[in-house]
Amino acid sequence: MLKTNILIFSVGFFSILFFIFAIRANSTQNSDFCLKKSYEFYKNEFMSQDGRIMDPEKNNITTSEGQSYMLLRTVVMNDPKTFNLVYKWTKNNLQRKDGLFSWLWGKSQSGKYGVLDYNSASDADVDIAFSLCLAYEKWGKEQYLQEAVPIIQSIWNNETRRFGQYLVLMPGVGQTSSKKVELNPSYFSPYAFRFFQKYDELHDWNYLIDSSYYYIMAASSKTKTGLPPNWFLLENGQIVLEDSPRSDFSYDAVRVFKNVYMDYIRTGEKRALPILAKSKFFIAKWKESKSFYTNYKSDGMLRDNSQFIGSIVTLIPPISVYDGKVAIEIYDSEVEPYFSNKKNWTGRHDYYGKNLLWFGCHFYNKKSKEYKEMQKISKKVTDY
Repeated sequence: MLKTNILIFSVGFFSILFFIFAIRANSTQNSDFCLKKSYEFYKNEFMSQDGRIMDPEKNNITTSEGQSYMLLRTVVMNDPKTFNLVYKWTKNNLQRKDGLFSWLWGKSQSGKYGVLDYNSASDADVDIAFSLCLAYEKWGKEQYLQEAVPIIQSIWNNETRRFGQYLVLMPGVGQTSSKKVELNPSYFSPYAFRFFQKYDELHDWNYLIDSSYYYIMAASSKTKTGLPPNWFLLENGQIVLEDSPRSDFSYDAVRVFKNVYMDYIRTGEKRALPILAKSKFFIAKWKESKSFYTNYKSDGMLRDNSQFIGSIVTLIPPISVYDGKVAIEIYDSEVEPYFSNKKNWTGRHDYYGKNLLWFGCHFYNKKSKEYKEMQKISKKVTDY
């Protein structure tokens, strides 16, 4: 039976694209194509027969992040066979002795296939553990929970580091002991940390929730846009932004909105509101130029005019909260043409874009429980 936590997770995780289809639920392609056929397309084009997810535009490398996304998909699609296949490959090829996962696997310069970088990526570790918990609740297989708990505890023990009063999630095991302290705010996942608290009785995950909100806000205050940076440094306890694209708001930082939004709709966490309100920056830019860009330097200047559909899609939920009319305009102008173009669903290209776009299919059907629940939740979001 679909338990409450599964429903809440589905509403939360896939809300990054929900509003796209809620706004224009009677347009684009039918739900059967969106959800079922695109899922099978993704498996056929990007997944090997033994459960490895490949990025064909990067020499068929495999990342722990890519594996984690597929695990989450399979839970929503109620596809335990594929879940087991993907998790088995992930466990057998990426899992380290500490229970975490090497982040990069592929073909080496010598021509052999294997792990290319043994360091972990904490965002993927979090999502893998999260998917195992969800699979346990959905399918009732005790083994999934037994596998998840050691990963959760290893994340705490090996991927966190204390700075003053805060315990912080580091990017990976290698960075936990590094002299140069580099942090990625898009790795902070308060919604998942709350979930881990349910199954990990040894640790207080509120420490990670507190540090997540503190450092997202503190790092954002260092940019002229008020948007979070992709990365920031901690030097003598002070936040420092590098003079490089790592301080931009772009491909990484956009996920901050997804993580914070999910936590807000699940818990009503008020600390989320001043972060979600930063989406007004994009509303203002759209009203000025009717263009949507997601690559801004920390000084507020546009890095370039490249447009990434995944980033645009991720920002629509908070934009819809503060200006539904603008959200509709952005959808009609930027998203609808991409999604309705069948050429975008053929061939092995746009691996990460398809990762994000697929999730919107889950909410395409107005009759779904998740759609109706989201209608209720979205009305509770208030301005800051």
